[in-house]
Formats: sequence, C-alpha cells, structure tokens
Amino acid sequence: MASYTGLARRELWVDARDLQSDSDPDNPLTAEEYIDILTARGREKLAENQLVRSFSAIVRTYNPTYVYDEDFLLGDTITVTDERLSVTLNAVVQAAERAVSKEGESLTLTLGFGQPTLYDRLKRKAVK
Repeated sequence: MASYTGLARRELWVDARDLQSDSDPDNPLTAEEYIDILTARGREKLAENQLVRSFSAIVRTYNPTYVYDEDFLLGDTITVTDERLSVTLNAVVQAAERAVSKEGESLTLTLGFGQPTLYDRLKRKAVK
C-alpha cells in the first residue's frame, strides 16, 4: 500500500462501528480477519470518494502545435499540461465551442475522462 505525506496525503474518516470482531460470540473473528474486513470497508469508502482534479486550460491559437478539426476532434483523447501546477493528464474532448469576435478567434474545449480501460484498471490494481 502506498504511503503519502504532505499535500499528497488525503484522509477520510470511516464509521465502521457496525463491524465488530466479537459480533458473533460463537464464531469471533481473528485479528487478521477483523483487519481485513476493516481494510475492505476503507477501500470501499475510498472508491466512493475519489479525488477530483480540475483545472482550466487555454488552447494555443497562435501558431498552434495541434489544430482542432484537423489533428483532433470530439471524442479524441488529448494530453493537457499545466506547467504551473505540474499536472499532465489525458482527457477526452467532450465539447468544442469556437467564437469569433473583434479580438480574434477563440476555442473553448470541454474536457472529461472516458471510461477506464482494462489497462487502467490493471495498473490501479497493481499499485494497491
């Protein structure tokens, strides 16, 4: 199991009072079984409370590396980087809004995340 410190550390309080090692006096749980049940409850609650990261990005329109409708379209997965936050992620282009004004042309992309692939699920499982 990974151990995080500082800003990477997240904590979640889980009420597991309903889980008791001696709830069945005829068949009490061993310490290992009790810890396994508590760990399973904790993982379940963590899965329900996934960390959501969001940030906005500006698509480079002056001499762009990639051009919308030529290099990528709706539904494509693109890599977005915010150097200031040191964040790089792959996101799905869910919507694109092109606007033209006196100041010039602008493109607003709505990005999201697609369904996790089998590779993503296996990678997550291997980290645990």
